[in-house]
Amino acid sequence: MEELIVWLLAAFGCSSLLVMIAERWTNRKDSASELPHEHYRLLVRNSEQVLERVVRSLLFRSYWSGRPIRITLIDDGSDDDTKQMTAVLNRYPYGQCLGDGQEDMAAGTIVIDLREKKEGA
Repeated sequence: MEELIVWLLAAFGCSSLLVMIAERWTNRKDSASELPHEHYRLLVRNSEQVLERVVRSLLFRSYWSGRPIRITLIDDGSDDDTKQMTAVLNRYPYGQCLGDGQEDMAAGTIVIDLREKKEGA
């Protein structure tokens, strides 16, 4: 008899948790249009190895936080395939969140410097 009560309490707890998660999910999706964008400016130079990982990480964070983001890529004279990587990322399904670096510095802008450190600096 006690096992039945424990199982019923466990089932009730799990179903309550699922209802709470579903409610938070729907509220987050409804309020996403009201939230301001987080604006990330990525300064890149010879960053083809880390650029995709950083952009995917920011998109993942945006997806789970429910806050829309805008990513601006600013190239600082790359010698490698960073320019081709930015072109590929602009064609990616999330390409609408990638900017070209021409807009003004807005409030809430986060600058991430991916440029390689110069030797002796």
